[in-house]
Amino acid sequence: LRDTKTFALMPGVNIGDLGKKMGRDQIDNGWIRFTHVRVPRSHMLMKHTKVTRAGEVIEPPLAQLAYGALIQGRVSMVSDSANVAKRALTIATRYASVRRQFGGSGSSETKLIDYPIHQYRLLPLMAQTFAMIFTAREVTANYEKLMGELSDLGEAKDAAADDVIKNLKETHATSAGLKAFCTWMCLNIIDQCRQSLGGHGYSAYTGLSQAYSDFAVHCTWEGDNTILTLQCGRYLVATALDARKGQPLPENLSYLKGAVSSTGALSDRACKGNSAEQVSSLETLKAAWSSVAANAILNAVRDFEAGLGKGLSKDAAYEFSSAARLHAARMHTYTYLLHRFAAQVDQSPAALRPVLTLLAQLFGAHSAVQHSGEFLQSGFYTGPQIETLKGFVSHACSEIRKDAVSLTDAFNYTDYMVNSPLGRFDGDVYEKYFELVTSLNPAKPVPYFDSLIRPLLERTNETEAGPELEIDEE
Repeated sequence: LRDTKTFALMPGVNIGDLGKKMGRDQIDNGWIRFTHVRVPRSHMLMKHTKVTRAGEVIEPPLAQLAYGALIQGRVSMVSDSANVAKRALTIATRYASVRRQFGGSGSSETKLIDYPIHQYRLLPLMAQTFAMIFTAREVTANYEKLMGELSDLGEAKDAAADDVIKNLKETHATSAGLKAFCTWMCLNIIDQCRQSLGGHGYSAYTGLSQAYSDFAVHCTWEGDNTILTLQCGRYLVATALDARKGQPLPENLSYLKGAVSSTGALSDRACKGNSAEQVSSLETLKAAWSSVAANAILNAVRDFEAGLGKGLSKDAAYEFSSAARLHAARMHTYTYLLHRFAAQVDQSPAALRPVLTLLAQLFGAHSAVQHSGEFLQSGFYTGPQIETLKGFVSHACSEIRKDAVSLTDAFNYTDYMVNSPLGRFDGDVYEKYFELVTSLNPAKPVPYFDSLIRPLLERTNETEAGPELEIDEE
């Protein structure tokens, strides 16, 4: 782009800055325009696909190797979502544990975190965050293992290579769905935590308004979220159709074995008990979400086949079923998050297992209540069972409240990382907040007081005679 000695732009090359953005102003984003510019072959990126001096394009033995960079970006954003959500929750939870307002007996008012509605407001978000933390951990390990297997393949095209390619396609689709729904989830967590701070949440000094502006781009870069969900949904439809033909299901869709009958219809599975313990157990919630995800996938398959029945091409039929594919991707991703959460709970230390199990149950139950129509449609839960599940959510919030501060402290974020006076570890939020506000906004005379404000304050009722107007003579 530039001369290596003078750093002047090369002939035909024009660049410029894109200017003000919603957030991340510290990162340069620009435009570039080439006018009759020839790019030397040696300057091209040719790790996989190569171009010879004669202009011949040589494809890699395994074209899917190029997926690696895409998957890496998506997997990293699942981790980013968890890490940013941890910071937002740390600020909101610590402030809620310090701020007192109304209620209480004597002179002591009630902490925000002790109000049931505030628990319902924050603690399901904590459960979502832990679901993202554990899923990110597992999906990152799976990605690294997969990349190692791909590197060891070389130019092999045997059965082992076929298995690796299948895993690659599964990881590609799964990471697309996770990237979309985890970034959406994190953006909502940031804003809900900001709102939970009351009027202080609108202050830039609390750190969450800027966090929202900076994180929002995750929903569009590395692939627009809606388009990525359609990629995931397309994979789900194709895999379900292959399963009909006897193809084995990949591991992340193994729940379809029990949720779909041999005829290809949704199995007659339903929650048998009515007590809170039966309705909200982790195994019951896993089965419930498996049933709902399977139902959504089967509906997407039916829409796809309906498109083919109308004479549409395969690609057009996929477009015809795009809304159903997006919904299937959403239900599948929530199911995947719950299953990964549960798997990590089983591997956790015995002392931590009770609270982590309760968090996993809260994630599954609260998400089910938010999508209760899906569970009623699939027939897994009845109306009264959904009401019981709502009661369990409130109970779980009150129990997790006892460990809420400890759970956020376990994120191990220093005050430097939290970077918010309302999220201080020592709880001294108001003193530090006031110090920050006054240091950055020192008192000083109003420069326009004598010229503009004083004349208004000292004006009298006497008015100077104005010019005569024609209307006065009528």
